[in-house]
Amino acid sequence: MKYISFLLTLIFLACSGSNDGLTTIEPVNPEPESQDPLEEEMETELPEVSNVGFDFTATDVEGWELLWEDNFDAGLSEWNIWNGGAFNEELQLYQEENLFVEEGYLFIEQQRESASGFVTPFDPTLKSFEFTSGRIETKDLYNPSLQGTLRIAARIKLPAGEGLWPAFWSYGDPWPTQGEIDIVEFRGSRTNEHVTNFFYGNEANTPITDSSFTTHTHDSGTDLTAEFHVYELVWSRNNLIILLDGVEIKNFDNSTYLYIDDLFNKNEKVVLNMAVGGAFFNGMNINVADIPDQSFLIVDWVKIYKQ
Repeated sequence: MKYISFLLTLIFLACSGSNDGLTTIEPVNPEPESQDPLEEEMETELPEVSNVGFDFTATDVEGWELLWEDNFDAGLSEWNIWNGGAFNEELQLYQEENLFVEEGYLFIEQQRESASGFVTPFDPTLKSFEFTSGRIETKDLYNPSLQGTLRIAARIKLPAGEGLWPAFWSYGDPWPTQGEIDIVEFRGSRTNEHVTNFFYGNEANTPITDSSFTTHTHDSGTDLTAEFHVYELVWSRNNLIILLDGVEIKNFDNSTYLYIDDLFNKNEKVVLNMAVGGAFFNGMNINVADIPDQSFLIVDWVKIYKQ
Protein backbone atom coordinates (compact mmCIF):
# COMPACT_ATOMS: atom_id res chain seq x y z
CA MET A 1 0.00 0.00 0.00
CA LYS A 2 1.32 3.41 -0.91
CA TYR A 3 1.42 6.07 1.77
CA ILE A 4 2.57 9.62 1.12
CA SER A 5 4.80 11.31 3.68
CA PHE A 6 3.77 14.70 5.00
CA LEU A 7 4.99 17.70 3.04
CA LEU A 8 3.72 21.30 3.12
CA THR A 9 3.84 22.46 -0.48
CA LEU A 10 2.81 25.70 -2.12
CA ILE A 11 1.21 25.39 -5.51
CA PHE A 12 0.49 28.22 -7.86
CA LEU A 13 -2.04 27.47 -10.59
CA ALA A 14 -1.29 28.90 -14.01
CA CYS A 15 -3.86 31.01 -15.81
CA SER A 16 -5.99 29.60 -18.64
CA GLY A 17 -4.18 28.06 -21.58
CA SER A 18 -1.28 26.67 -19.56
CA ASN A 19 -1.09 22.93 -19.03
CA ASP A 20 1.91 23.11 -16.67
CA GLY A 21 -0.47 24.29 -13.95
CA LEU A 22 1.57 24.04 -10.79
CA THR A 23 4.96 25.03 -9.44
CA THR A 24 6.31 23.53 -6.23
CA ILE A 25 8.49 25.43 -3.75
CA GLU A 26 10.23 24.34 -0.57
CA PRO A 27 7.93 23.97 2.45
CA VAL A 28 7.91 26.65 5.11
CA ASN A 29 8.10 24.12 7.94
CA PRO A 30 9.97 21.00 6.77
CA GLU A 31 9.91 17.87 8.91
CA PRO A 32 12.65 17.69 11.53
CA GLU A 33 15.74 15.74 10.52
CA SER A 34 15.47 13.40 13.50
CA GLN A 35 12.43 11.92 15.20
CA ASP A 36 11.77 10.00 18.36
CA PRO A 37 12.60 6.37 17.43
CA LEU A 38 9.59 5.24 19.48
CA GLU A 39 7.29 7.30 17.28
CA GLU A 40 5.78 5.21 14.49
CA GLU A 41 4.18 6.63 11.41
CA MET A 42 0.45 6.01 11.54
CA GLU A 43 -1.00 4.42 8.43
CA THR A 44 -4.50 5.01 7.12
CA GLU A 45 -6.69 1.95 6.90
CA LEU A 46 -8.62 2.18 3.66
CA PRO A 47 -12.17 0.83 3.51
CA GLU A 48 -12.99 -2.36 1.66
CA VAL A 49 -14.68 -1.65 -1.65
CA SER A 50 -17.72 -3.49 -2.95
CA ASN A 51 -17.66 -2.87 -6.69
CA VAL A 52 -21.42 -2.77 -7.16
CA GLY A 53 -23.38 -0.15 -9.04
CA PHE A 54 -23.73 1.21 -12.53
CA ASP A 55 -20.78 0.99 -14.92
CA PHE A 56 -20.23 1.69 -18.60
CA THR A 57 -20.47 -1.02 -21.23
CA ALA A 58 -19.30 -0.83 -24.83
CA THR A 59 -22.88 0.03 -25.85
CA ASP A 60 -22.98 3.00 -23.48
CA VAL A 61 -20.09 4.71 -25.27
CA GLU A 62 -20.78 3.59 -28.83
CA GLY A 63 -20.07 6.46 -31.23
CA TRP A 64 -17.69 8.20 -28.81
CA GLU A 65 -13.89 8.32 -29.09
CA LEU A 66 -11.97 7.96 -25.85
CA LEU A 67 -9.80 11.06 -25.42
CA TRP A 68 -8.33 10.39 -21.95
CA GLU A 69 -8.90 8.11 -18.97
CA ASP A 70 -7.50 7.29 -15.57
CA ASN A 71 -8.34 3.95 -13.97
CA PHE A 72 -6.20 4.76 -10.91
CA ASP A 73 -3.82 1.86 -11.27
CA ALA A 74 -0.61 3.89 -11.66
CA GLY A 75 -0.55 6.76 -9.17
CA LEU A 76 -1.58 10.38 -9.79
CA SER A 77 0.96 11.46 -12.41
CA GLU A 78 -1.84 12.79 -14.64
CA TRP A 79 -3.09 15.15 -11.94
CA ASN A 80 -2.00 18.28 -10.11
CA ILE A 81 -2.45 18.07 -6.34
CA TRP A 82 -3.87 21.03 -4.41
CA ASN A 83 -2.00 21.90 -1.22
CA GLY A 84 -3.56 24.49 1.08
CA GLY A 85 -6.95 25.68 2.16
CA ALA A 86 -9.67 26.68 -0.29
CA PHE A 87 -12.51 29.16 -0.64
CA ASN A 88 -16.26 29.26 0.09
CA GLU A 89 -15.76 29.26 3.89
CA GLU A 90 -14.61 25.62 3.77
CA LEU A 91 -13.01 24.07 6.86
CA GLN A 92 -10.45 21.65 5.40
CA LEU A 93 -6.77 21.79 4.57
CA TYR A 94 -6.15 19.98 1.27
CA GLN A 95 -2.97 17.94 1.45
CA GLU A 96 -1.26 15.22 -0.53
CA GLU A 97 -1.26 12.63 2.23
CA ASN A 98 -5.06 12.40 2.13
CA LEU A 99 -4.91 10.90 -1.38
CA PHE A 100 -4.47 7.15 -1.89
CA VAL A 101 -4.39 5.02 -5.04
CA GLU A 102 -4.92 1.37 -4.20
CA GLU A 103 -6.23 -1.66 -6.14
CA GLY A 104 -7.57 0.46 -8.99
CA TYR A 105 -9.37 3.06 -6.88
CA LEU A 106 -8.71 6.61 -5.81
CA PHE A 107 -9.50 7.24 -2.15
CA ILE A 108 -9.88 10.86 -1.03
CA GLU A 109 -9.83 10.84 2.75
CA GLN A 110 -11.56 13.42 4.93
CA GLN A 111 -10.26 13.39 8.48
CA ARG A 112 -10.82 15.35 11.66
CA GLU A 113 -7.32 16.38 12.75
CA SER A 114 -5.48 19.53 13.71
CA ALA A 115 -3.26 20.74 10.87
CA SER A 116 -1.44 23.87 9.79
CA GLY A 117 -1.09 24.97 6.20
CA PHE A 118 -1.39 27.79 3.73
CA VAL A 119 -4.65 29.78 3.65
CA THR A 120 -4.84 28.91 -0.06
CA PRO A 121 -2.22 27.94 -2.67
CA PHE A 122 -2.19 31.66 -3.55
CA ASP A 123 -1.74 32.92 0.02
CA PRO A 124 1.22 31.44 1.98
CA THR A 125 -0.06 32.77 5.30
CA LEU A 126 -0.18 29.87 7.75
CA LYS A 127 -3.58 28.93 9.17
CA SER A 128 -4.84 26.28 11.59
CA PHE A 129 -7.42 23.78 10.34
CA GLU A 130 -9.68 21.28 12.11
CA PHE A 131 -10.00 18.93 9.13
CA THR A 132 -7.85 17.63 6.28
CA SER A 133 -8.88 16.30 2.88
CA GLY A 134 -7.74 16.02 -0.75
CA ARG A 135 -8.22 17.68 -4.12
CA ILE A 136 -6.80 16.86 -7.56
CA GLU A 137 -7.07 18.58 -10.94
CA THR A 138 -6.17 17.28 -14.39
CA LYS A 139 -2.94 18.62 -15.85
CA ASP A 140 -4.58 18.78 -19.27
CA LEU A 141 -7.25 21.32 -20.19
CA TYR A 142 -10.38 20.51 -22.21
CA ASN A 143 -12.16 22.70 -24.74
CA PRO A 144 -15.06 21.48 -26.92
CA SER A 145 -14.43 24.10 -29.59
CA LEU A 146 -11.02 22.47 -30.18
CA GLN A 147 -11.75 18.83 -29.41
CA GLY A 148 -15.40 18.40 -30.39
CA THR A 149 -18.37 17.69 -28.16
CA LEU A 150 -16.96 16.41 -24.86
CA ARG A 151 -18.32 13.73 -22.59
CA ILE A 152 -16.74 13.90 -19.12
CA ALA A 153 -17.62 11.01 -16.80
CA ALA A 154 -16.57 9.49 -13.49
CA ARG A 155 -17.64 6.40 -11.54
CA ILE A 156 -17.90 7.47 -7.93
CA LYS A 157 -19.03 6.16 -4.55
CA LEU A 158 -20.07 9.14 -2.46
CA PRO A 159 -19.66 9.32 1.33
CA ALA A 160 -22.48 9.94 3.81
CA GLY A 161 -22.02 12.36 6.70
CA GLU A 162 -22.98 15.75 8.04
CA GLY A 163 -21.01 18.59 6.49
CA LEU A 164 -19.33 16.52 3.76
CA TRP A 165 -19.13 18.24 0.36
CA PRO A 166 -17.60 15.94 -2.28
CA ALA A 167 -17.63 17.19 -5.86
CA PHE A 168 -16.77 16.30 -9.46
CA TRP A 169 -16.53 19.39 -11.65
CA SER A 170 -14.51 21.45 -14.12
CA TYR A 171 -13.26 25.03 -14.29
CA GLY A 172 -10.57 27.25 -15.77
CA ASP A 173 -8.41 30.15 -14.59
CA PRO A 174 -8.91 32.95 -13.95
CA TRP A 175 -12.26 31.97 -12.46
CA PRO A 176 -14.94 32.40 -13.78
CA THR A 177 -13.75 33.78 -17.11
CA GLN A 178 -13.16 30.22 -18.36
CA GLY A 179 -16.34 28.99 -16.69
CA GLU A 180 -17.15 26.37 -14.07
CA ILE A 181 -19.40 23.34 -14.59
CA ASP A 182 -20.51 21.42 -11.50
CA ILE A 183 -21.33 17.89 -12.60
CA VAL A 184 -22.08 16.71 -9.08
CA GLU A 185 -21.95 18.50 -5.75
CA PHE A 186 -23.19 16.44 -2.83
CA ARG A 187 -24.28 17.13 0.72
CA GLY A 188 -23.41 14.07 2.76
CA SER A 189 -26.50 14.43 4.95
CA ARG A 190 -28.90 14.39 1.97
CA THR A 191 -28.01 11.08 0.44
CA ASN A 192 -30.73 10.99 -2.24
CA GLU A 193 -29.86 14.36 -3.77
CA HIS A 194 -27.09 15.92 -5.74
CA VAL A 195 -26.66 19.40 -7.17
CA THR A 196 -25.45 20.61 -10.55
CA ASN A 197 -24.72 24.17 -11.62
CA PHE A 198 -22.54 26.36 -13.85
CA PHE A 199 -20.80 29.74 -13.58
CA TYR A 200 -19.44 32.27 -16.04
CA GLY A 201 -18.13 35.84 -15.93
CA ASN A 202 -16.16 38.31 -18.03
CA GLU A 203 -13.90 39.43 -15.18
CA ALA A 204 -11.92 37.48 -12.60
CA ASN A 205 -13.81 36.68 -9.40
CA THR A 206 -17.04 38.19 -10.75
CA PRO A 207 -19.67 35.68 -11.95
CA ILE A 208 -22.54 37.09 -13.99
CA THR A 209 -24.61 33.92 -13.88
CA ASP A 210 -27.52 33.78 -11.42
CA SER A 211 -27.14 30.76 -9.13
CA SER A 212 -30.73 31.06 -7.93
CA PHE A 213 -31.72 30.18 -11.50
CA THR A 214 -28.90 27.89 -12.63
CA THR A 215 -28.66 25.64 -9.54
CA HIS A 216 -30.46 22.35 -10.11
CA THR A 217 -31.06 19.78 -7.36
CA HIS A 218 -31.83 16.26 -8.49
CA ASP A 219 -33.61 13.80 -6.20
CA SER A 220 -32.49 10.39 -7.39
CA GLY A 221 -34.97 8.48 -5.23
CA THR A 222 -32.15 6.26 -3.96
CA ASP A 223 -29.24 6.45 -1.52
CA LEU A 224 -26.33 7.60 -3.70
CA THR A 225 -23.82 6.53 -1.02
CA ALA A 226 -24.85 2.85 -1.10
CA GLU A 227 -22.96 1.97 -4.29
CA PHE A 228 -21.08 3.36 -7.28
CA HIS A 229 -22.83 5.64 -9.77
CA VAL A 230 -21.64 7.25 -13.00
CA TYR A 231 -21.93 11.04 -13.18
CA GLU A 232 -21.52 12.71 -16.57
CA LEU A 233 -21.40 15.97 -18.46
CA VAL A 234 -21.96 16.25 -22.22
CA TRP A 235 -20.58 19.65 -23.21
CA SER A 236 -21.40 21.14 -26.62
CA ARG A 237 -21.93 24.61 -28.09
CA ASN A 238 -25.58 24.94 -27.09
CA ASN A 239 -25.99 22.50 -24.21
CA LEU A 240 -24.57 21.31 -20.91
CA ILE A 241 -26.27 17.96 -20.35
CA ILE A 242 -25.91 16.23 -16.97
CA LEU A 243 -26.48 12.48 -16.69
CA LEU A 244 -26.73 10.03 -13.82
CA ASP A 245 -26.14 6.35 -14.67
CA GLY A 246 -26.67 7.08 -18.36
CA VAL A 247 -29.96 8.94 -17.89
CA GLU A 248 -30.25 12.66 -18.62
CA ILE A 249 -31.31 14.56 -15.49
CA LYS A 250 -30.69 18.16 -16.57
CA ASN A 251 -30.16 20.05 -19.81
CA PHE A 252 -28.78 23.56 -19.48
CA ASP A 253 -29.73 24.58 -23.02
CA ASN A 254 -28.80 27.84 -24.74
CA SER A 255 -32.43 28.77 -25.39
CA THR A 256 -33.21 28.84 -21.64
CA TYR A 257 -29.90 29.70 -19.97
CA LEU A 258 -27.59 32.60 -20.75
CA TYR A 259 -23.85 32.13 -21.43
CA ILE A 260 -23.92 28.45 -22.47
CA ASP A 261 -22.42 29.33 -25.85
CA ASP A 262 -19.84 31.55 -24.13
CA LEU A 263 -18.49 28.46 -22.36
CA PHE A 264 -18.01 26.58 -25.64
CA ASN A 265 -14.51 27.90 -26.40
CA LYS A 266 -13.17 27.86 -22.83
CA ASN A 267 -10.34 25.79 -21.37
CA GLU A 268 -11.20 23.80 -18.25
CA LYS A 269 -9.50 21.26 -16.01
CA VAL A 270 -11.41 18.39 -14.37
CA VAL A 271 -11.52 18.30 -10.57
CA LEU A 272 -12.24 15.74 -7.84
CA ASN A 273 -12.30 16.90 -4.24
CA MET A 274 -13.92 16.51 -0.84
CA ALA A 275 -14.63 19.77 0.95
CA VAL A 276 -15.83 20.00 4.55
CA GLY A 277 -18.46 22.54 5.61
CA GLY A 278 -18.60 25.87 3.83
CA ALA A 279 -21.06 28.09 1.99
CA PHE A 280 -22.74 25.10 0.33
CA PHE A 281 -24.42 24.52 3.72
CA ASN A 282 -25.48 28.12 4.39
CA GLY A 283 -28.72 28.22 6.39
CA MET A 284 -28.49 24.54 7.35
CA ASN A 285 -27.02 25.03 10.84
CA ILE A 286 -24.19 22.51 10.47
CA ASN A 287 -22.79 21.43 13.83
CA VAL A 288 -19.04 20.89 13.42
CA ALA A 289 -19.16 18.23 16.14
CA ASP A 290 -21.46 16.14 13.93
CA ILE A 291 -19.04 16.04 10.99
CA PRO A 292 -17.51 12.53 10.69
CA ASP A 293 -14.06 11.98 12.09
CA GLN A 294 -13.15 10.14 8.87
CA SER A 295 -14.78 9.36 5.55
CA PHE A 296 -13.75 8.53 1.97
CA LEU A 297 -14.75 9.63 -1.50
CA ILE A 298 -13.96 6.61 -3.71
CA VAL A 299 -13.43 6.95 -7.48
CA ASP A 300 -13.17 3.94 -9.80
CA TRP A 301 -12.32 5.83 -12.98
CA VAL A 302 -12.53 9.10 -14.89
CA LYS A 303 -13.04 9.03 -18.65
CA ILE A 304 -13.26 11.82 -21.21
CA TYR A 305 -14.69 11.17 -24.68
CA LYS A 306 -15.11 13.34 -27.76
CA GLN A 307 -17.46 13.25 -30.71
